[in-house]
Amino acid sequence: HGYEYWTGAEPPWRNGVDKTPVVDPAVIASEEQHKAEAEADDQLTAGTLAHAEVLRGCGVRVDFLLALTFALNMWEWMTWEVVQYLVKPVTEGEGRCRFAHLPYIRPYTGAATIFMSHCWGARWGDLVAAACAGSDMRRVVWIDVF
Repeated sequence: HGYEYWTGAEPPWRNGVDKTPVVDPAVIASEEQHKAEAEADDQLTAGTLAHAEVLRGCGVRVDFLLALTFALNMWEWMTWEVVQYLVKPVTEGEGRCRFAHLPYIRPYTGAATIFMSHCWGARWGDLVAAACAGSDMRRVVWIDVF
């Protein structure tokens, strides 16, 4: 998998790696179904404090970021590659849940106190290094990939 939905584009479904339009009707139908399910999951709480707290709870600890990055040697990966080659494949088998909601990731998550901004084409290792700078390793940061 690895598809993206580009709001306002025609056609809106794109391949995640090369950004070419998706033309296979079966893939489009499947992606539309997944999109509808995700939107329905968020519909009841979207725009509320409860929803904001769910998202804030998707923060990850800095020690986890370091361990993950070392374990998978992702220092030179681009941030988009982390999503394409780690987050999407791992969550695909779990109903496309948020990465932070995976049972084996949950112990390393919590309410974020720091928001991390990044460029999709920048090195993941630089983002991890920035998260670590001057930090207690238990710091919890929010990165939109999780």
